[in-house]
Amino acid sequence: MEKRYFTRVDFRKGASLKQENHLFSGDIQNICLQGLFVKTNQSVPLNTPLQVTVYCSSDSYIQLNTNVVRCEENGIGLQISKMDVNSFVLLRNLVATQCNDHGRIMRETYKVTNCIH
Repeated sequence: MEKRYFTRVDFRKGASLKQENHLFSGDIQNICLQGLFVKTNQSVPLNTPLQVTVYCSSDSYIQLNTNVVRCEENGIGLQISKMDVNSFVLLRNLVATQCNDHGRIMRETYKVTNCIH
């Protein structure tokens, strides 16, 4: 059984992923303040850095710098390494709206502040 340190929520939206000059798309399955799982048919090696744009709505998106930490047949697990303040606020609000434990989300917020630039 996996032990999760961050609240993971279902989030079914599209994303674009960029590896150097290669751009591809995927569908997010779940997300947390530390990372996300993206369904894609692209094969990406472990530890590969990716720039990810998460499309929340037609005028709202989250930009993340990530690293591939898990590879599966149907997608990749990504750990967030860097994000800007606006993206962090959107991500935090997205997770908080699906979690009814405000204290837990605040504790998780403090754990990821080193990723915000």
